[in-house]
Amino acid sequence: MDRVRVGVLTRNPEAWCSQRLQEALTRIGAEPVCFGFRGLIARVRLGPTVSTDGVDILRDLDAIVVRPIGRGSLEEIVFRMDVLYRLQRQGLYIINRPDAIEKAVDKYRALTILEENGVPVPRTIAAESPRNALEAFNELGGDVIVKSIFGSRGVGMTRVNDPEVAIRVFNTLALYHHVIYIQEFIPHGASDIGAFVLGD
Repeated sequence: MDRVRVGVLTRNPEAWCSQRLQEALTRIGAEPVCFGFRGLIARVRLGPTVSTDGVDILRDLDAIVVRPIGRGSLEEIVFRMDVLYRLQRQGLYIINRPDAIEKAVDKYRALTILEENGVPVPRTIAAESPRNALEAFNELGGDVIVKSIFGSRGVGMTRVNDPEVAIRVFNTLALYHHVIYIQEFIPHGASDIGAFVLGD
């Protein structure tokens, strides 16, 4: 029997999480093949459908594990998702499925799904207008966490508890066409909890 080959879509094969994935795959007898979204080439009406560095994804891999979708323009992110959906439609097993990535990568969408399924979440308000965001700031008690809707590891996240600072932050975000995503501040004792959702 041929060795199972699993693609690891990652920005950095040397990152801690990517290394752990490669080690785990090797332990179970699979061969990890690391590559990034930026190296993908997608074709229509000629083959291979999707390739990277000489690897025909559909022919040479049995599955793909998608690490972070990565930073990019709206166009780049939509293209990456389109490629994943196409590979899935053509029978490639993908972890995490493209629809799951879409739900998880968007903080607002993920939070609404959690709330609708009875999971306690922080009070949160999202708005595009700085004026509406300032009203939200006051509605949430004047001590909030401002986050980007997309992103991870706390990049771009800041605590704001001064109305003068709040309006400056909100105006700046609006200037760059960002949605203003505000959550009530919850004292946390300098700890952070990460959660994984498995299955449907």
